[in-house]
Amino acid sequence: MNLLLDSFEFGVHTQIHYGIGKLNQLPEILKSNNYQHVLICTDPGIAGSGVLDRIEQILSNSDIQYTVFQEVQPDPTLEVIAKVKAVYEENQCDALIGIGGGSSIDTAKGASAAVANPGDLAQYEGKNKLPNRGPDIIAIPTTAGTGSEVTHATVLKDTKRQYKMGILSQHLHPKAAILDPQLLTTLPRGLAAITGMDALSHAVESYTSNQAQPITEALGLHAIRLIGKYLRPFVADRTNIEAASNMMLASTIAGAAFIWGRVAAVHALSHPLGGRYKIPHGLANSILLPVVMEFNVSSNLEKFKEIAILLGENVDGLSTREAALRSVEAVKQLVSDLNIPPTLGANKVQLSSEEAQIVAQEAFDSGIALANPKVTTVEDLKNMLVQAQ
Repeated sequence: MNLLLDSFEFGVHTQIHYGIGKLNQLPEILKSNNYQHVLICTDPGIAGSGVLDRIEQILSNSDIQYTVFQEVQPDPTLEVIAKVKAVYEENQCDALIGIGGGSSIDTAKGASAAVANPGDLAQYEGKNKLPNRGPDIIAIPTTAGTGSEVTHATVLKDTKRQYKMGILSQHLHPKAAILDPQLLTTLPRGLAAITGMDALSHAVESYTSNQAQPITEALGLHAIRLIGKYLRPFVADRTNIEAASNMMLASTIAGAAFIWGRVAAVHALSHPLGGRYKIPHGLANSILLPVVMEFNVSSNLEKFKEIAILLGENVDGLSTREAALRSVEAVKQLVSDLNIPPTLGANKVQLSSEEAQIVAQEAFDSGIALANPKVTTVEDLKNMLVQAQ
């Protein structure tokens, strides 16, 4: 970016409340906004972990009315959003709480959009097509991955098309986010691993994208630094509160980075893979990130060298290109250390040539790969899928 010629925008529209035990301040946040009856969106895992019971106790002790929707599923569908909207309206709620991973927060965002905007949500796919702001959302992440608590996007599955679509709008920024590292301590090991890799993919893609600007680059670099230092110990022991705290912050920082810095080919491909083959988003990103980085490395050797250093690689005595390529090896090693199956085949997904062509075309048509630092064709995307097999 040429600061003498180019311009950019940046802003985080969500009030962030961070701290160990911060969940206890939820009633204070709700009362300060004069909410009378909130709808909690969460999933069966959170309901069974004891976290939901804790929130209900906190709200009951403060005489705050609430209703619970606990049927959120991975990759929330438009049909689920319609159910949440009905529950919201039936109980005359005036705000939403999304607690859980990205799916729960995206469900709250989708329901907010559905309450305030007429017709099928599919018509609002894309950027800035949502005409009305819906009820406020309070986001409470229980994973360190999506960064959805500070983003203006919701990703929902259109089951008719077997397609994961994104709605991006300033109306979807949560009003507030509570970041309480204690909520990460019961996260299953495998989920901690792939959600952490999701956060890394956000940081790397926003840092290297053709939409990167000085503020997003700074955020992306810091998120990469934190993930490189703390993801392994966090996955090894989720009760390690120092590691949990830093991973929670890394996830949110990476989320703030990709609002403006954008994501690229990794996410362009992971969305149709998730929509068609039900591959968890973080797992798809874990598989695709080193493949896409290898494709992109020549676009900016200095940036990829910096990524390698932040991920712990010793690049002394190497050429800039050799050092940059170490970033790819560093991510591969991280995936291996986290015991994530590194290929589509290892995850029992085998794409025929025709299927790979369909996924690549959907990835291209989404427009997400337009932010890739290296111009990317349908054939390039297909080749990435072949490499990921």
